[in-house]
Amino acid sequence: MLGGEALAHLYLQHVAELRHYLAQRVACREVARELAQETFLRMMLSDGKDAIRNPRAFLYRIAANLAVDHYRAQAGRPREILPLEDCAEQACPRPGPEQVASARQTLARLAVAVEQLPPRCREVFLRHKFDGCRQADLAREYGISVNAIEKHLIRALVQLRLCLH
Repeated sequence: MLGGEALAHLYLQHVAELRHYLAQRVACREVARELAQETFLRMMLSDGKDAIRNPRAFLYRIAANLAVDHYRAQAGRPREILPLEDCAEQACPRPGPEQVASARQTLARLAVAVEQLPPRCREVFLRHKFDGCRQADLAREYGISVNAIEKHLIRALVQLRLCLH
């Protein structure tokens, strides 16, 4: 049985590749995410009588077995086949043309509102929101207090909120 820290390290190191592997096996990302979680759960609960020499290989063995179990469980279920006429009624997960146009218009209004901000206010807002600069770092850089930085950010956010309404 692996310790908590070792398992956490193993998880962080291999969860993405394990999900990818399982997604290829079961052809569904959501099922792959669930099976990856179940893989690590089983790894955590393994009896650990013998030391696991290759934890990554053991993970993949558990994952492969879970994928087989998943297929076996699916084989017993009847599949629902929809008539072609009913497929037109199925919702598409992508945003429709109206949503895309609306989002573009909103983005254009926001861009104009950002451009209309006073220069220092705009700089502080953009550096904080898009470059990820912390308020304290910006205050030091501009030679002003953190409170003044907060006021610039509040002013920018109020202006942007007004442009949306």
